[in-house]
Amino acid sequence: MRRFLGSRATIVVLLLSILVLVIGVSVVKGSGSGSTSSASLGRVPSLETVPVTVVAEGCKGTAKFDVYAAGFEKGDVVLITLRTVSGQVFIGSGFPNETGGFHDAVEVTVADCGVLTVQAKRKNDIVTAPVAIVASK
Repeated sequence: MRRFLGSRATIVVLLLSILVLVIGVSVVKGSGSGSTSSASLGRVPSLETVPVTVVAEGCKGTAKFDVYAAGFEKGDVVLITLRTVSGQVFIGSGFPNETGGFHDAVEVTVADCGVLTVQAKRKNDIVTAPVAIVASK
């Protein structure tokens, strides 16, 4: 035993093995933490606008499009906003079903052409999708 422990290489390998074992146990214990975010459940929220390109004659008027979302939790209230040049406008809300998805038909007054950002927000989850407002196709 004295000869075994007398070797520096053996002691270093033994200490490193113990360190790796302790780190491995810590990682395994940490992975079972009580976090219940959508991402930890394998759900990553997503958002889509249909159609992506909306015609508003003269770049002014009402833009109509649909918002589809998935990856949320049933019972959540998801706020839908549109980011424009003049600021952020509330355009609707979504109520996810059992699968975590929802659909909302949107009508919003626009004053400029360009690509705008549609945003769906629930607590700390925020997802975005583009919608392009054009004068003509």
